[in-house]
Amino acid sequence: MAASSALALVLLAGCGDSSSDSDGGSGGAADDDAVAAAEERLAPYLEDIETIEVDTPLTRKPDPGKEVYLVRYNLPASAAFDDDIAEATGALGWNTTVIPIDATDPQSSSNAILRAVSEGADYIVATSGNVTVMGPGLEAAKEAGIPVFIQGGIGEPEGEANGIYGHTMNSASTDGLHGLLDKMIVDSEGTGSAILVNAPDFPVLAPLDAQGDEYIAEHCDGCSLEHRSISAADLGGDVASGTVAAIRQNPDIKFVITSFDALVSGLPQALKAAGLNDVQIFISNPTLPSVVEQIANGDYQAGVVLPDENRMWLMVDQIARHSVGMDVDQEGHGFMNQRLWTTDTVPEGATSWDPANFQEQYKELWLVS
Repeated sequence: MAASSALALVLLAGCGDSSSDSDGGSGGAADDDAVAAAEERLAPYLEDIETIEVDTPLTRKPDPGKEVYLVRYNLPASAAFDDDIAEATGALGWNTTVIPIDATDPQSSSNAILRAVSEGADYIVATSGNVTVMGPGLEAAKEAGIPVFIQGGIGEPEGEANGIYGHTMNSASTDGLHGLLDKMIVDSEGTGSAILVNAPDFPVLAPLDAQGDEYIAEHCDGCSLEHRSISAADLGGDVASGTVAAIRQNPDIKFVITSFDALVSGLPQALKAAGLNDVQIFISNPTLPSVVEQIANGDYQAGVVLPDENRMWLMVDQIARHSVGMDVDQEGHGFMNQRLWTTDTVPEGATSWDPANFQEQYKELWLVS
């Protein structure tokens, strides 16, 4: 705890130094109260985290042989977790089948669930799932009695009523955005102007623009937030030039905040080429090691980082509870710890983080250790 407290002091001290070295905001008077409140809200993001989010053991060891189907986007950031869910289900003697879907096709999620139902799934997991667009697939799963769980998506679990039995990480995107906005408030001394780069085609990200506006309105009178939307179809192309153009149109913008890392691909280089060297980039939920390395080397100045492998183990834990007839503990599984790393505070050589010995912590709860 002493080490983590020291890290917090270093980070928050660095926030103050950053704002004094450059014009981090719109030029108004510093808002000490807003900064102090933001520092207090940031504190949990700066602590070392040693335990998983749940601590209640299962009532019995789950039966082996269950078939879990994972429906996720056909993006590298999504594919990065395939091995993690396979390892977690494997610890229970279960099997995992992955169905990648096209993020630009609104029918793809429903079609993938229909396939999982037809192939005899026992459980279906939809990452970034949206109850309202699962349509016929979700109805087919309900009729077949196959529970669907979503991760970091849109929709409330209502069990038999809507076919959704659990929702892990349901506040992760919002929590990450709030952490980055608080970091901006601290760095700018409560006078910051930022642009939020988002991809509202993804259901879980669609609410973030309004949530960002509400958060700034509530917590920082001297701050402002503009928006730039990038379509799913444009990912993989030139996403940086439009952001640079938006900043040129409003030179007060000194912070770029993004809902995930692919939305700022190439942006550090584009900002440098445009002479915009005083603009900081804050990213949410980096999923690839190379992106965390870019935080460490200063391409990105800060990032809110979710646990790496632990997120899939938490999802499997919720399914395991259902499999033995327990309450799925939505409150305990809906939240996930996150950490804020800056260029100065990324642990040396680290590209991700998880609670220490998290696999063994789950296995002990699952009675398989």
